[in-house]
Amino acid sequence: WLPLAASGFEWQSAAKASWGAMRMRKALGVGVLVIGTVILGWWGQTQSAHRIENHIREAASLAASGSLHRVTTWVSGRDIHLTGIVDSSEEETALFAALDAVPGRRVIISEVTVLPKQQPFTLDVIKNGPLTAKGFVPTEAARAALALGLENQAAGLTLASGAPAGWLDLAKAGIAALGPLTHGEMHLSDTNLTLTGEALGPDQAAAAEAALAGLPDGTVSKALTLQDDGAPAIFTLDFAAAEGAKIAGKLPKGLDIAMLAATLGLPSIAGDVKTGLLGASADASPFAALKPWLGKVESLQITAGPVARLATVIMQPASDGAGLQAALQAAGFDVSVTTKTPDGANGDMRRNAASGLDQRFMGGYWLDVPKFEAGLTGCQAAADDVLAGARVNFVSGSDELDPSAVTVINDLAPIMAFCAETAGLRAEIGGYTDNSGDPVANLGLSQRRAVAVRLQLVARGVPPASVRAVGHGDADPVADNATEEGRARNRRTKITWSQ
Repeated sequence: WLPLAASGFEWQSAAKASWGAMRMRKALGVGVLVIGTVILGWWGQTQSAHRIENHIREAASLAASGSLHRVTTWVSGRDIHLTGIVDSSEEETALFAALDAVPGRRVIISEVTVLPKQQPFTLDVIKNGPLTAKGFVPTEAARAALALGLENQAAGLTLASGAPAGWLDLAKAGIAALGPLTHGEMHLSDTNLTLTGEALGPDQAAAAEAALAGLPDGTVSKALTLQDDGAPAIFTLDFAAAEGAKIAGKLPKGLDIAMLAATLGLPSIAGDVKTGLLGASADASPFAALKPWLGKVESLQITAGPVARLATVIMQPASDGAGLQAALQAAGFDVSVTTKTPDGANGDMRRNAASGLDQRFMGGYWLDVPKFEAGLTGCQAAADDVLAGARVNFVSGSDELDPSAVTVINDLAPIMAFCAETAGLRAEIGGYTDNSGDPVANLGLSQRRAVAVRLQLVARGVPPASVRAVGHGDADPVADNATEEGRARNRRTKITWSQ
């Protein structure tokens, strides 16, 4: 019985244990089911929230995509966040209305800034070296468009609302028109564009105007000036010994009044001329040929242009017009030289504008006043210097002065008058011949030649009482009469001073 009882007991224990395990497994199953259901519900809710958030994000982004300044939206849960810039309160209201219509959204959190409205909507650009700009731009896209012409100045423009339709096109055209100008200003106020400035020449002005072509009528006003009008550089230079030089017209590029005056040896040239900036460059070098002659000229007029240089010259009688003409022709001038007795009365004074020397009118000639100290030594040296450099020539066998003698007499006359009037000296004009022919005839010829020289000097204002003529014939030769060269040297005029 006891074994059986024990076996029954073991069976009962085993049965109880099995039943407990079953109950535990059932409980665990129910727990797992509950947990699974909870997890599945949570997962479903999470997935639904993500879908709703994505839907709201896409709808909000779409609603803001048409904003003028690219407003940014982002979504947290079902809340829509809004940041950025709107052009006006009207745009802000419209944007809020669009976002308000987004399904599933909860609240709209806005951090947008409404741009201030600018009236009038202005832009000022100055070109005077580097560009400078101040004013407003309606959008960042407009800023980028203007930066192409404004260089680094576009970054400093203020973003504002209020730009009228067509403003950007006017701004771009005005900036483009400044490009060809040397300097200028562009002012844009709403749809009124004003352009002022200076262009190098007609081509540059035309390029500036072309940049404004096609803009609406009545929107543009401009005032452009030219640094060079494009006309040929032609100028006229007038010179008078008593008045100096004056100039009119237009100088070629590279040449100015100061350069021309220095080349001619003049202290200044009067006149108001412009120097060209277009075309071929020129310099004053052709005028250098005139410098050594200008002090011998009574008047001249030069007309110079791209094609030719014309010179009309008036000189005193007995001047070396042929020499001047040859010098100017070699420098490329077409030259006309005439001689004319200048106006004046003996004793009149003037200062020669070219040489800077005082001149005295003597017998129909303006002659330089000597600058040396009057006295026997100085007067003798001055007369000897003149006669050492040139001879008083006569027509062969006569007392008729050769035309070349006029220059020598003109050089002697102011010396003779100066020494007689300043130092009270007297001069002998000695005439000499060679030993050819009859000595008596030679003596008479030398006397007549001395008298001829004296008459010319007196005619030029030398006091008659201060000079006398003496013929010496073939006396006192200075060279050998056996040679032609020696005889030529013995045929001479000599000035001898005394108290």
